[in-house]
Amino acid sequence: MKVIEKVYHYLFYALVFTIPFEDNIRIVPNILMGVLFVLLPFVEKSFKHKLISNKTYLIAIVFTLFIGLTSLVFGTFSDDFNILKKLLILIAVIILSIPIQRHTNVLLLFILSVALGNLISIFNIGLYVWEVGGFEIASGEKINEILFIERLYFGFINCLSIAFSLRLWSKSSKILKRGFIVSILFSVFMILLVASRMAILTSLVICFLKILHHTNVKKTLIALGLGLCVIVAMFFLNDNLAKRFMYVDKQKDLLHKIREWEPRFVIWKCGFSNVASSNHELFLGDGFYQTQQRLNDCYINSISKEKRLKYFLETRFNTHNQYLDLLLSKGIFGLCFLLLLIYWLIHKNKRDINQLNILIVLVLFGLVENFLHRQIGVYLFALVLVVLTVKNSEDNILDE
Repeated sequence: MKVIEKVYHYLFYALVFTIPFEDNIRIVPNILMGVLFVLLPFVEKSFKHKLISNKTYLIAIVFTLFIGLTSLVFGTFSDDFNILKKLLILIAVIILSIPIQRHTNVLLLFILSVALGNLISIFNIGLYVWEVGGFEIASGEKINEILFIERLYFGFINCLSIAFSLRLWSKSSKILKRGFIVSILFSVFMILLVASRMAILTSLVICFLKILHHTNVKKTLIALGLGLCVIVAMFFLNDNLAKRFMYVDKQKDLLHKIREWEPRFVIWKCGFSNVASSNHELFLGDGFYQTQQRLNDCYINSISKEKRLKYFLETRFNTHNQYLDLLLSKGIFGLCFLLLLIYWLIHKNKRDINQLNILIVLVLFGLVENFLHRQIGVYLFALVLVVLTVKNSEDNILDE
């Protein structure tokens, strides 16, 4: 490998390492991508041909172009620009990934980055407990200030780290396998500690599928039972889990408490009512900005408590579901492009449980978050596409 190629690879690895910290050091990944684009023609002269011949990347690019062109045609480009510019990161990352030959190093650097973020979070949690004498983080914005990234994405990247570790574990030596087991247990512990609900469910799913793939049903059920016992124990040891899942600190029955305290109950109700509205453009959508405006109108009509309504309007809650968001903003065609991409990735990786687990993390995360609305979400989406595009034969041995 030439010197310039080595430099390019190290810079790309550095880009991957910075992704979990993107909210805090946004300028760093931007600089790295700029330098990588300058070096790209010297490292990979046929990158255009490889880009077009890659079906996964081609679908992703067409998906992005469709979103941009529909905004342009319907005159919502300026209103939607804040989201459209973030989607350019998707195209940029997949283009820059074309010359990368050691994809195992990409996974390893991401796992190490998440571990570093977890250590920083533990340090911050320790300081918080020392200062206030407790660890009440079931609700409120305080937990997002304590963690190195907000709780929802904290859970997402830890689930990705678990999925990446499971993939590398399958092809590693005994010593490295122990390291990946430690990484998995560390991420699971952090997910339980901060009571990230979707991450807990997602980690259970991917671990269950991994064990089921390598053992029989009986052993899998035993492992699942042990895992559930650990979670139940954590419910008793960590009050935040009970408060996050069961709202035990609130009065009245559970269903009432969910309707009263879970924002997504109102958000999704408004989202689906807008889908059924006669004003909704079913096939091509209403645009991102108009979708948000109609959600705000629905909040005004649905929420009676003034303080809660003010919170919803100031926060400008989006649909918190990537599939519902595309159905509203880009119609059936926009949603079908994303589903086509997911279907293609399933078809391409159907014989590899490790790859499918990585995809499952993304798919489940999309049920509770609009990851295309956040810059870090687009980075993570692009990273998953890059990882799932690698051929199995390219990734049999962990690079030293």
